[in-house]
Amino acid sequence: MPRYDPVRVRDGSTKAILVVAGYAFAVLVGITIGLTTQRVWGMAASSGIVLLLVLVLSRLFRGENEGDAPRSWWRMTAHPTAGYLLACLFGVSAVGSAASGIATGELVGWPGCVGSLVLAGLYLNSAIRLTAPASSASRPGRSGA
Repeated sequence: MPRYDPVRVRDGSTKAILVVAGYAFAVLVGITIGLTTQRVWGMAASSGIVLLLVLVLSRLFRGENEGDAPRSWWRMTAHPTAGYLLACLFGVSAVGSAASGIATGELVGWPGCVGSLVLAGLYLNSAIRLTAPASSASRPGRSGA
């Protein structure tokens, strides 16, 4: 029986290329759909692609000391610091998208806001869960279990 060899990306430049290419694809699809239908549909398509892109890439990307075994469903990064940083980044993106929707009085900013909030929540959850075992084990009188 053939052995399943999962694709894992560890090289930083390869990660950067995949992220930039994925975002470029999301922008092109969003612009195309936005020009052929309504802008809000273009933004919704673009936000959906980014959400899917981040979810798929978080399964493929690995830290230097991570194994090839599948990650837990909640784990988005190798280290909690990266999770906190990305949660903040997507949180700021959500605020910007909401502000754009409010400023224009249109729905166009809201799909991006919702997508960014979902990703910020996922990264924050991952960072907290990666931090929790280390912090609870280091507290006196508490077990690390």
